[in-house]
Amino acid sequence: MIETSSTVASSGLVGREVEIERVDAVLDHLRGGGGGALVIRGEAGIGKSALLDRARTRASELGARALATAGVESEAEFAFAGLHQLIRPIAPRMVSLRVPQRRALESAFGIGDEVQPDPFLVALAAYELVWDAADDGPLALIVDDAHWLDRSSLAVLTFIARRLEGGAVVLVAAVRQGYATSLEEAGLPTMQLERLSPSAAAVLLDRSAPDLHAVARARVLAEAAGNPLALVELGHTLLGATDASDLLSPVPTSLTSRLERAFASRLDDLLEETGLLLLAAALDTRASIEEVLQSAALVHEGAIGLSALDAAVAVGLVDVVDTGVQFHHPLIRSAVQQAASPARVLAMYGALAAVVVDPERQLWHRAMSAVGHDEEVAAALDEHAHRARRRGAVTVAAAALERAALLTADPHARGERLVQAAELAFELGLVDVVRRLLTQAEAFVIGSLEAARLAWLRQMISGDVWVESGAANTFVRIARQMLEGGDADLALRSLVPIAHRCWWTRAQPRTRRYIVDAAESMEVADEDPRLLAVIALADPELTGPSVLKRVARIGLHEVADPVASMYVGMAAEKAGDFPMAVPFLARAVERLRERGQLGMLTQALVHYAWASTHAGDWGVAAAAGAEAARWARDSRQPQFGLTGELIAALAAALRGSEHVEAMLATPERTLQAMKAGPLLAPAHLARGAAALGEGSHEAAFGHLWPVFDEDAQAFHRFMRWPAVLDLVEAGGRGEHADRVAAVIGELEAVAERSGPPILRTGLTCARPLTAPDGEAGSLFLAALGQNLTGYPFFRARTLFSFGRWLRRQRRRAESRAPLREAIDLFDALGATRWSERARQELRATGEKIGPRTADARDHLTPQELQIAQLAAAGLSNREIGERLFLSHRTIGSHLYRIFPKLGITARAQLRDVLDSIADD
Repeated sequence: MIETSSTVASSGLVGREVEIERVDAVLDHLRGGGGGALVIRGEAGIGKSALLDRARTRASELGARALATAGVESEAEFAFAGLHQLIRPIAPRMVSLRVPQRRALESAFGIGDEVQPDPFLVALAAYELVWDAADDGPLALIVDDAHWLDRSSLAVLTFIARRLEGGAVVLVAAVRQGYATSLEEAGLPTMQLERLSPSAAAVLLDRSAPDLHAVARARVLAEAAGNPLALVELGHTLLGATDASDLLSPVPTSLTSRLERAFASRLDDLLEETGLLLLAAALDTRASIEEVLQSAALVHEGAIGLSALDAAVAVGLVDVVDTGVQFHHPLIRSAVQQAASPARVLAMYGALAAVVVDPERQLWHRAMSAVGHDEEVAAALDEHAHRARRRGAVTVAAAALERAALLTADPHARGERLVQAAELAFELGLVDVVRRLLTQAEAFVIGSLEAARLAWLRQMISGDVWVESGAANTFVRIARQMLEGGDADLALRSLVPIAHRCWWTRAQPRTRRYIVDAAESMEVADEDPRLLAVIALADPELTGPSVLKRVARIGLHEVADPVASMYVGMAAEKAGDFPMAVPFLARAVERLRERGQLGMLTQALVHYAWASTHAGDWGVAAAAGAEAARWARDSRQPQFGLTGELIAALAAALRGSEHVEAMLATPERTLQAMKAGPLLAPAHLARGAAALGEGSHEAAFGHLWPVFDEDAQAFHRFMRWPAVLDLVEAGGRGEHADRVAAVIGELEAVAERSGPPILRTGLTCARPLTAPDGEAGSLFLAALGQNLTGYPFFRARTLFSFGRWLRRQRRRAESRAPLREAIDLFDALGATRWSERARQELRATGEKIGPRTADARDHLTPQELQIAQLAAAGLSNREIGERLFLSHRTIGSHLYRIFPKLGITARAQLRDVLDSIADD
């Protein structure tokens, strides 16, 4: 709906007609039960808060409930403070959350401290709470000064904002220009708020200060340059000025400085008691009226009445409300703090520490009032950091440790706290902060273990892990130093990044062996999941047989920890046994999903997608890859997300999808810009698979060869294993035969030496394709005689090739049985293009079989198929939403679209439609 000019005018905003229409349009989505988000960016004083007020008004007109929060610069160290403020009105609904989610949220808010929630579990709990409240009516989430929200709250709000489709929830947030937040990084719609036009600026100034001297009016218009707050405040400052020195005096260079000076000018005429009250409120915006009065009285050394604030209210600096003192603008609070002397600020912090009862706020006031070294306060901050870490408030923990280090006298303890703070900042992806903290830590005496941790962090933030010469030596040296320092667990984990590098790059054999030897020397059990993952990543050719033997001794239900289960599955996958890997990875995904550990879930989903692709479960692979791409944004793991997208495209190519190129375009473009050659290998495999499905062998070879060619950027030593049958079929005969034969000879040696199941199976199925006719028949029978239970696509293709060979040998009757079985397998897998080719081949033998019947896999997206399967299994919309981290309303919207695609009208019919897929 577009507002009429009279409605726009009634908002009281001058020159903001277009912006108001944009805000109203977002809120109007609530009319039809829809949602959305809008981020408003602009400089200080540009009118962001005024537009948020408009959003509240519009929400009220639409019958929506508004939940609001605002960031405060001085409160960034208070974990989940902004989130708590936002959802306080709906907090009673927390009792309806599942127990893990409720406990996570309670722990985040400091209500309970017995759990260690993953930050994403907190986000999921808040998300569910918001959607639960939306069942009673539409919601508008209003976030002012989002750039000053504590990072924990901002992460949760970003998580929610990305998932507002399918329900009546709208989020509108304001961010000051010059600040980067996760809201913009999430790709949310953004509106840049520009300065007012000259005519609108003149109208606003004349409305707010009609009696300005003509010279003053011209000066204000020039200095404010269209900034609404500047027009009002500078006009107020010069109102009544007639003296030339007042009208023509020099001004601060920046607009923010001019505004602060304008606000500060109002402080000059206030009583000392008023200034003290304002300072107390500025240093603790959550302070109650009573706390403000008591703190100011301590500094004043005498009682101060509430009436002392009357003058500040009269000149428009603050309002007194039930919850405390509210400043009209953040710059007023800043001006109050800058106007106070350092000694007065320290004294007020000390007074607040004596008055405030809340332990967290009290501790921060003590910390801010401390001068020099204070081990008692430092120790309290250290303990607070550990509690915050357990609550998932990593940012708060890092800030507490940094402040604790500043107050610590002992050099060793100070260095240790700085390293701890740097480790937490690394978790948050704050590279500049990590670098600053490490530089500080290096100036103090630290032990060998701390030095190793510091060196590891230096390596991780350098960006050279994947390209630096000698990186393996560096990481192994660091790991051994950690082991000597008594932390074998940390030592082993520190090797994971360099092991990943070995798998993805062209590391030398001696380098791979060096890392394997280092990992094997750690003081852990032979079947330790972390050890298995590291050695399988570093050198699967060397360690594969040993890894698979060790994994075979591990019972699926013996691994309780989902991350450990992921490592076991990853080890089996890298060693080339995908069917062995799938159960461990599936279990890891399920448990990580239950716990809401989205960071590790993202990684597990990528490995699960890759293993499922080659185990023939393409629906699972496509859904897992696409889901990993979604979570990668929240968990800041772009490479995992891009890989997940490529694997989803590979699964789609195997199924004969027409959308493979569209699926590859964005991730491939991003990876090319990153010059991440080996990471592009799945894209080549996807195009090769699509071309093979069409029977276009020359095109398929062109796509596949870069993965096998050591001179190509996309060469990948280990991704060749599952693609060996593709390469032989595409180029094993004809002009490329010699090149293919050379590669196959090398891989035959690998198979003989290391025995990766996927490679041995692929080579066995490939041999008859290039053999002379006199040998091909027995080789086909040998290939079909091996255990192909875990590799149904290999079996289907071998049956198809065998049937074609028999027909070319004019053994038509014999060819029909393998072709029919191939068709059945292709249909079961959903390999549409292969199924069509097999039917054509069967018709050429004189036998006709009906066309393949389309099923759900042809009509639904991977996510829709996933939702349909869960619904068919009897899960409610809410239960499905909890598993997939979507609202139950979103699940309902998906099912609304799924039903007509499947030609059904009721949920009860889903089971019948999907039974055939489940059976397969």
